Formats: sequence, C-alpha cells, structure tokens
Amino acid sequence: MNGKDMLEWMNDLDDKAVVDADVTPIRVKKRNGWKIGISVAAGVLAVALLTYVLYPYIKGKKDGKPDLSQGSDAPISQSESAIETQILKVFEMAAPVYPESRSLQKTLEKDYAYAQYYTDITRTVLSDKVGENKVFSPLCMYMSLSMIAETSDGNTRQQILNIMHQPDIESSRESAKSIWLSNYMDNGEDKLLLANSLWTNSGWTYEQSLMDLLASEYFASSFSGDPSDPDYSSAYREWLHDQTDGLLDDYLGDAQLDPGMVMTLVSSVNFSGKWEGRFSYPEEGVFHGTSGDVTTSFYRSDVGVRTYTGEHFISADVKLEGNGSVRFILPEEGMTPEQLLEDEELFTFMNDRVPEWDALEPTRRDPTVMKNPTLVMPLVDFSSGFDMKKYLRKMGVTDAFDNSRSDFTPLSKDGQGGLFISGIEHDARIMIDEDGCRAVATTIVTVGSGEPIFYDQIVLDRPYIVEIVSESGLPIFVGIVNNVE
Repeated sequence: MNGKDMLEWMNDLDDKAVVDADVTPIRVKKRNGWKIGISVAAGVLAVALLTYVLYPYIKGKKDGKPDLSQGSDAPISQSESAIETQILKVFEMAAPVYPESRSLQKTLEKDYAYAQYYTDITRTVLSDKVGENKVFSPLCMYMSLSMIAETSDGNTRQQILNIMHQPDIESSRESAKSIWLSNYMDNGEDKLLLANSLWTNSGWTYEQSLMDLLASEYFASSFSGDPSDPDYSSAYREWLHDQTDGLLDDYLGDAQLDPGMVMTLVSSVNFSGKWEGRFSYPEEGVFHGTSGDVTTSFYRSDVGVRTYTGEHFISADVKLEGNGSVRFILPEEGMTPEQLLEDEELFTFMNDRVPEWDALEPTRRDPTVMKNPTLVMPLVDFSSGFDMKKYLRKMGVTDAFDNSRSDFTPLSKDGQGGLFISGIEHDARIMIDEDGCRAVATTIVTVGSGEPIFYDQIVLDRPYIVEIVSESGLPIFVGIVNNVE
C-alpha cells in the first residue's frame, strides 16, 4: 500500500474503525426485512483461554462479501506493515484466500462422523430445559470445536476429537474443510455463508504457522490487538452484528472484551432461502403448548409437501428455492419432542441426506396420480441460550476447562501454560413465517418406522421438532417448538 493509497484509505475510515479489510471475511449484505422468507443461520464461537481472550476484528468491505476471485491454493496474505498496525491498533496476522465459487462442489455423500456428532450433541443439548422453546446450531459448534482442536494438544485435543468422532486432527481438519467447500453458497437471497476468525492479544506471542494453517484449512482470519482498548470491543461488537444481521443484538449488543483474554475463536453460519411454494393467508387455530393452549394464526401450504412416517413421528419437508429445506417433525400423540429425541429412527432420518420419503397417496379421480398432504403451521419467533460448558463436560470434554490439565501449547510460540476455556455460551434465534425462516446462532467460548399413515394435511398444533438442512442435506440447525405466541 503506497502513501497515496494509505491516505485515501484513511479518509474512508469511520471514526471508530480499527481494523484492516485487506481480505474480507464473510459478511452478510443487508437484505430486505425478515419477511423476504429466508432461513438464516449464523453462529459464532469465541474462545478465551485462561482469563484472557483473543479479539481482533476484520471489518469487511462495505458490501460485505468475500473475495472469490482467487484459487484456494493461493498464498495467505498477512498484515501489510508495522505503520499500518500502529494506525489501526488491530492488525491482521493471517487471512484466508477464498476459492472461486465455481470450484465449490456440492455432495450428498454422508459424513458419518458428523452424523454421530450431530446425534450426540443434539440429544445432549435439546433434552435439557424440558418444555421450553430452544434452537441450536450443531454446525456452528462443529466448526468451532474443529479449530479449538487445532489450538490444543494431548488429552485436551483428544477429548474434543472424541466428541466429534474423529480419529485424529488430520481427519477433523479434512472434515471441516469438506463441509465448508460443499456447503458454501451465495446466490443473493439464497445463501449459506460460513466464516471463521481468530482473535489474539497483542501482549502475547503466537505461532504464525498455526495462524496460517487456520487460514488455509478453515478459511479463518487471525488478528491481534489490545483487548483493553474500547475500540477493540466496538469492533468486536460490529463483527458480531454484521455476521448475525443484527438479529442477536439483544444478546450481543453490549458485548465487551475481557482485558485479560488470550484467544477468542469465532465461527459463523448464515443461511437463507425462500420457500419454493407459497403459504396461504392465515387462519385462526389453537396451539396446544406446554404452557397451555394459545389461539394463534396458522398458515397452510399451497402445494403438497414430502413426508416421512416413522414409528413414533411424521415429518413434513418444505423445500427452499435451491438451498435445502426445513423439516417439521411432529411426534405421535402423547409423546413430547424431548422424549422423541431418544428414538433411534428419528436420527437415522434426520441424518439422511436422501431419505426414503413416503409413497404418495393416489387420488380418487386418478389412482395413478399421487398427491402430497399440505402443511399447516404457526408463526414462530423465539430465542434460547445454552451454557455449552456443562453439555461438553457431559459428553467427555473436561481437561480444556481445567488449567491444571489443559494443553493449549500449539497456540503460543513460547508454549505458555495455564490456558483453559473458562466459559462457552450458545445463543440462538429462529423465525418462521409464510415466506420462509431465519435462524441465527452465536457460540462464545471464553478461555481465562411403522406402516405409512396418509394425511390430507399435517397440522403443527402441538410441540414439534424443526430441522434446517442445507442443499447438500447437511443438518445445520435444529430446535424444538413447545409454545407459540
């Protein structure tokens, strides 16, 4: 960057800007309101080791879209100069080079390790808080855990790999990259954007080779800055706002950095897609929730939906325009969604990229013509929060939370010890209306069959499970609707 370019660039800076935009992270363009009928899933992982955390921020280009003009084998760019670092207070240690969009290939091949992980963590998280609404992004957590495994070693790493059902770090790395490459897309309103970043403390020394590896294999940007600087917290909040379209500002709008942090890892998933078919004008009905009966508006699909009938549930699959689908899973009468989570057939279905859908019922007019049932659903908009630390402990991750046993030596150039994860919080929100759905999640980690039954319609008038799957069939969000407004 020459002197003239630097002056022009500085003139474009906002007063509060503290970060370089040499390579833009995945940022979400501002769309029309949530009535555009899309399903957005965004997740963030912040990992702070010890009492310390890592918090630099990438402020992307104003339009907020990653540069897909270069191949994935191109070298990783780094911060341009020391003078730029002084001006910005936060500098880029490593940045990903995103592959060309045309080189990204979708695959319907099942990732068995992810399927096992998805089953275990979904059961563990959603079986808690019985009777409440809850939504969770296993994909966001998976990407975060993959990067945490890279920054750890020994038994700390092995415990993380165990819950991911990965035999070694190389397999974990390959799985995470494959998921990124086979699911990333951006076609305007239809998108599945994934981004990772690593935030470091300028008072510490880190392994540059680790930052480069996270950039090349996880498309993660790495930054360094002073976490006690208010502008640093401001930049961090802006990153969270941008990656979640501001839908979690109630949780994250006042986020502050711990001045003593060593590292924070952030993963985000932003998914959206409009329904292929339309839903008709609302009709009044009663939802029989765990908190009592509620009269609310229901919307009916104008076209039939695919169904899958299990021994203890029926699922209606509503397609999105070229970007996956949403599965509404209704337990049998008398069974709660939490009880259904123990059903093996449920997760065989939920993890199936290409399920064996029910045969379609023939009509009286023409017995050779099949007809799908319609779906009748209520509007949904709710948030939920989870302390992931207790769930991960239940699944076998313990050393990472104990400073006497944790091993994060790959992170520091000098191999400083005493680093541990002090907290992991997962917040999420899901919104479903007649046009589509949106789901946003952040994970902040701080370190210091029975026979088919044919239906004319499936009415979601009691608690049910909702699952969002990508175009490749990968489950990325899952939740339980126990009550509506």
